[in-house]
Amino acid sequence: MKPVIGITAFVEDDLSSRLNEAYSKSVIEAGGIPLIIPLGVEEDVVQILSLTDGLLLSGGYDVHPFLFGAEPTPKLGKVHPERDSVELALIEAAYIRKMPIFGICRGIQMLNVALGGTLYQDMESEYHSSKLIKHLQQAARGVATHYVSLTPDTLLRTIIEEEKIAVNSFHHQAVNVVAEKLKVAAKSSDGIVEAVVHEDLPFCLAVQWHPEEQAMAGDEVSKKLFTAFVKASLMFKVEA
Repeated sequence: MKPVIGITAFVEDDLSSRLNEAYSKSVIEAGGIPLIIPLGVEEDVVQILSLTDGLLLSGGYDVHPFLFGAEPTPKLGKVHPERDSVELALIEAAYIRKMPIFGICRGIQMLNVALGGTLYQDMESEYHSSKLIKHLQQAARGVATHYVSLTPDTLLRTIIEEEKIAVNSFHHQAVNVVAEKLKVAAKSSDGIVEAVVHEDLPFCLAVQWHPEEQAMAGDEVSKKLFTAFVKASLMFKVEA
């Protein structure tokens, strides 16, 4: 018996849906069954989640600033309100069910916004730090390019069992004001929030990097994250 993992789809400009292979492969290798969730299913998220045991919020383009009470700044990238809408509905439904949630890159941003937090629309122009590091790498997707420090006594630290890890980085938006119900689980050396957890739920973790790409490159730390998520989803399946 394997848990079914619902994965939100990447949205193209024509609103077609696709998914990078690394997400589905990482879930499969961790013992889960991936199921892609497309656009336009807001009214049916409860039924969809009744068929799944965990929700994976994948990466993608920018979150619309209207969702966190802001107007677009000059460096805002592409937005697709249709994707924002379905992911907000999925997060709310999964949250109510206490279903395991794992957010990746855009996923941490959507989770934070859904729970009342805000974002930097563009770190380079909005986050003022003389120590700002490069967060939009040009190296291959599976290559780690900077470090993050893990907060003690959090789900993330428990899973990884290390104080500092090396991660990849492909973002220009980032968590600004952390939602009240979330706790910071990791930061980069320049102070950017790199991971959050919701400690009132059995498994609710989101990271700013792309562990699915590192997992495919053989990174054991990244594989631990998917293993823990799939294990939590199996437990949810058994107990539901």
